[in-house]
Amino acid sequence: MLKKYLNTNIIIIILLIITSLLLIKILLVNSVKPLILIPKNKLSLVSKNETNTSYAPAVPETIQRKKQGIFEVHLEILENVCDIDSDNNIKFDVWGYRIKGDDDVLCGAPGPILRGRVGDVARITLTNLKDNKNTHNIDFHSVTGQGGGASALTVVPGETKTIDVRLLYPGTFMYHCAFGDVPEHIAHGMYGMFIVDPEKPLPTVDHEWGIMQSEWYLNSLSNDKVSKLDPIALFNEEPNIITFNGRKDALSGKNVLNMKTEERARIYFVNQGLSLASNFHPIGSHWDLVYPEGATHPTNKTIHGSQSTLVVAGGGTVVELVAKVPSNIILVDHALTRTFYKGALGFISVSGEENKEIFEIKDVKDVKIINKENKNIDIEILK
Repeated sequence: MLKKYLNTNIIIIILLIITSLLLIKILLVNSVKPLILIPKNKLSLVSKNETNTSYAPAVPETIQRKKQGIFEVHLEILENVCDIDSDNNIKFDVWGYRIKGDDDVLCGAPGPILRGRVGDVARITLTNLKDNKNTHNIDFHSVTGQGGGASALTVVPGETKTIDVRLLYPGTFMYHCAFGDVPEHIAHGMYGMFIVDPEKPLPTVDHEWGIMQSEWYLNSLSNDKVSKLDPIALFNEEPNIITFNGRKDALSGKNVLNMKTEERARIYFVNQGLSLASNFHPIGSHWDLVYPEGATHPTNKTIHGSQSTLVVAGGGTVVELVAKVPSNIILVDHALTRTFYKGALGFISVSGEENKEIFEIKDVKDVKIINKENKNIDIEILK
């Protein structure tokens, strides 16, 4: 009896030890490793060969360096009449951003995509061109500090200001103007994307693209005059045009994205809003991998095999897809009136060899041959 009692207790003790070890392992795996910041006075400027800015859909290359650094970005503010729907000659008074010195860039919505590494110091300079009429600034969702830097970067026409900001979290973030009537400034096109890479970069993929969804509240869709902002539609959150990357044709026609079968693409996506959530969906494919909310910290859980991912206004996501068969993958907001009637539409053209194990079109002759072998096949397939 005593021996049986001892054996039972030994088993219980062993089970408790195993359980404790498993709990410790789970806690260690899911613990958030604190970011150790190198003092700013000990940081160096990054190499001149590193690129930290681009225009969508291109994104700067992944930051591969192991150490924190200081990188510099100089943006200029634009106010110009730009095409929103070139097929129908719909134009709007667009406000936005460009990289300093890119004088051939006249329309700044969306603004440049910025990219750094977690722990970096971003030295951001903002110039409001002297011929502009309005005061502007930038609120960076990636920044910890008053207003995401908005107050410190408020510039009147002809003025320039600079801030140093530390990037504390990896992810895909929105930035936007936050001066005065903030909804009005965003509705005019003042927004962009900031990618912050984790300390250990995400796995290498064949393609990386940046896509931003945004809403336009125009008082007219006439093609004989420049549209103005409709304050009633803005107040009621009823945009009449919704775009990817600032205009209806940004990802269609000659601007489609291209990849080959068996290649993997990663999309950094921000919903600039300013009011509606986005239901980002690839017709004819799946999100093979999703980093919810664009939060790429290594302890966060990912999702595999998603059909659509929800992106709140002012939020982001990172999604990946694998091209399995030649096709045109259609990128949409699956609240489909926004796609069919308002413009939220893009294309990925996939070229390569067919894979009949995954997708095959059966003609009538093929079906009849099969039907002789299996009389239970639904007759509907012949119709």
